[in-house]
Amino acid sequence: MKENESTEEQILVAAFNVFVEKGFDKTKMEDIAEVAGIKRTVLNYYFRTKELLYHKIAKTIINQTMPIMLKTLNSDLPFEEKIEKFVDFYIGIGLKNPFLPLFIINELNSLGDKFIDIIFEGHAPNIDPFLKQLEDEMEKGTIIKMQPIQIFIHIFSLCAFPLLAKPMIKMITNSNDENYIALIKERKTEVSRFVIKGLKP
Repeated sequence: MKENESTEEQILVAAFNVFVEKGFDKTKMEDIAEVAGIKRTVLNYYFRTKELLYHKIAKTIINQTMPIMLKTLNSDLPFEEKIEKFVDFYIGIGLKNPFLPLFIINELNSLGDKFIDIIFEGHAPNIDPFLKQLEDEMEKGTIIKMQPIQIFIHIFSLCAFPLLAKPMIKMITNSNDENYIALIKERKTEVSRFVIKGLKP
């Protein structure tokens, strides 16, 4: 049993590295088998298609990171500190797992509500405590009034779009991969600053 688990873990690590390097479309099962140091037939025994591998990796990452993001959003931290921590964590995850944001968008468009069942086992993420905190801040006059969900959409969009639009941003900025990564890292500060200043009355 341990040997089987070790082999599967070896495959998942190899597949993750290849997906990050080549992207989903350009990755071949042969590439994964080579990096994992196993035969293609062994790889097929564990995962018949690269789609299954892709889903397994993405689901694992989401299940590891989503609780942390939700815990941050729904914590008792001051809302400014909360925004900074969320932005830093989300962009950091996107840089480490560049295929993940596009995977989520594609799967949501393809599967709709079934995506919630597959990835989150039927329990959609709940950010009600964060939205309530924003309402309280509006009542106190510390931030401008708007629908709280709009604030979350602003934050999420500002974090996610540059990760989803990597080829376009690289083209517009005439950047290589190294420069692009440096630019996105800067957004950890810039997004938080932009959102927080924009919410001030």
